[in-house]
Amino acid sequence: MQGDALLGLPGIVLQEVLGGLPSEKAFRDLRGKLLGAFTILPASVDDHVEAARLKNLCLGKGANVSGIDCLIAATAIAGGHELFTADKDFATIGRHANLRLFGNHGVV
Repeated sequence: MQGDALLGLPGIVLQEVLGGLPSEKAFRDLRGKLLGAFTILPASVDDHVEAARLKNLCLGKGANVSGIDCLIAATAIAGGHELFTADKDFATIGRHANLRLFGNHGVV
């Protein structure tokens, strides 16, 4: 990754990371850090539709992947972004869609 590359965080990932924190203070602190460090990438209606198509495509190939992961993938694809992940579902999605994974196929 180039030193001047921007890092984005899909809105649904922001929601997942902030959900379930033990206190309002922890929530506020992490919210501030995430919003200060990342550009938040909201999903569009088209991203949601594409996520459903990706889910169906993967299911048709015998791969059961998360609908949320499909939304994250659709958002990355639509924006032309590389996705950094440790979740193997994205490698599965990438076998069936034009999802670009960062680094070692995005899987750590």
